[in-house]
Amino acid sequence: MDKGKIRILVRAPNWLGDAIMGLPFLENLRYIYPQAHIGIWCKPHLRPIFKAYSKIDQVIIYPNSILSLFRYFLKLRYFSACILLPNSFSSALSAFFSGIPQRIGYATDGRDLLLTQRYPPPDKGVLHQIDYYLHLLKCMGYKVKHCIPTLNTLPEGEEEEKRLRLKYQWQRDYIVFAPGAAYGPAKCWPAFYFAKLAKEIKKTAIEVLILGSQKDKPMAKKILGYLKDKKGIYDLTGLTSLAGAMSIIKKSMLVISNDSGLMHLTAALKHPQIAIFGPTNPKRTAPYGKTTKIIYHQVACAPCKYRQCPKDHICMHQIKVEEVFNAVQDLLS
Repeated sequence: MDKGKIRILVRAPNWLGDAIMGLPFLENLRYIYPQAHIGIWCKPHLRPIFKAYSKIDQVIIYPNSILSLFRYFLKLRYFSACILLPNSFSSALSAFFSGIPQRIGYATDGRDLLLTQRYPPPDKGVLHQIDYYLHLLKCMGYKVKHCIPTLNTLPEGEEEEKRLRLKYQWQRDYIVFAPGAAYGPAKCWPAFYFAKLAKEIKKTAIEVLILGSQKDKPMAKKILGYLKDKKGIYDLTGLTSLAGAMSIIKKSMLVISNDSGLMHLTAALKHPQIAIFGPTNPKRTAPYGKTTKIIYHQVACAPCKYRQCPKDHICMHQIKVEEVFNAVQDLLS
């Protein structure tokens, strides 16, 4: 692509964690094309992430209806190139119908004819997802620099945090639990363990806020169900926007999470956390940087791609509450 004043559209991944792991791609793209107009094409729930990211010029929301999609195609025609981070056929098809002349991505999912520049994907193996995205720039002939995804909070998130704190009256010292995982329960540390950990944390006069989407509400209810004394435990699942969650995380003492979108969000905010890994390989998806403490015990059946463990979930059950609580004490000290 010509390095003059061009307009580049990047199709973002749909998952929160993947979208955050795509930020180093955007930083490198900005370095390569400092004068370009760079837009991001993303799902509505990801808008706060890219609004909080300074390396892009425009956020375009991917519509939810077919009618809206065709209206959006007219708005996309002024872009000269579209780079696809997702491997899906649908992402290439939408770029094709948009009329953008250059469409660039990995040759996967039978979408070769929809792309004008297609490259064989690297063997993922133990290649980190950040490097998987950056490899696309290497295929295009550019050198890349390794960088850590970085985000700041948003003003609307700060306002939301103030409103919720005024309503629920949690104290200044609190730890955030992020017990869900959009991929499925196989990636979740057991609710009973989170409950036992909450009991230990409460003994230190620190409160616990449970964060997540509405889909994480059942997990939060399970945790609360194991607790006789629920004072100082606040279930905020489904009550915050992504911007609000960012501010709540940033004001916490630390976060305890599974391998999830909120784990990557916490890391991008440069905030201390403990990340509990089970069926997934930390070498592929663990956050870059020094603010995350990884707890992971290798088992024979991992890594796996099950959403629901068909066995005894040994990868998560063998990570005991005492180990996590000791890590909490180490970080707080």
